[in-house]
Amino acid sequence: MPIVSVVDFMMKVQKEITVEKGTKLLKALIDHDTDIVHTCGGIAKCTTCRVTIHKGVPTKKTQAQHERFERAIKSGQSQFDHPAVFLACQVLVEDDMTVSVSETFNSIIHDSPGKDTEDGITPDPVWLDHEVPDWWGIKD
Repeated sequence: MPIVSVVDFMMKVQKEITVEKGTKLLKALIDHDTDIVHTCGGIAKCTTCRVTIHKGVPTKKTQAQHERFERAIKSGQSQFDHPAVFLACQVLVEDDMTVSVSETFNSIIHDSPGKDTEDGITPDPVWLDHEVPDWWGIKD
């Protein structure tokens, strides 16, 4: 079974989660009490469940994530223009991975971390190839 290592900004491991292969990353993080905001409930309508995948970057991404990121990049949000940045609600854990959470709960700006999320990816995923350039230095 794959292991998801959750790290902080200094790459220090905060927790390790063993999950069933094919588990939605956001569901695994929520079920194991990881501090991650997920305002829309994991349906690709916002970007609060954004993670950076440092190890085990998927070779597929959903069309929903791709379109959401393209809109964000066009509006000047450059943090979405990196091949290791994903929406946790749009990732299935297939192999070991190391992730860091981009947005954690802050009671000043959030009412709650978010709604619970379904087991599967919503909307129904249309999978696109996701190529990670060698020069990014994150290929396994």
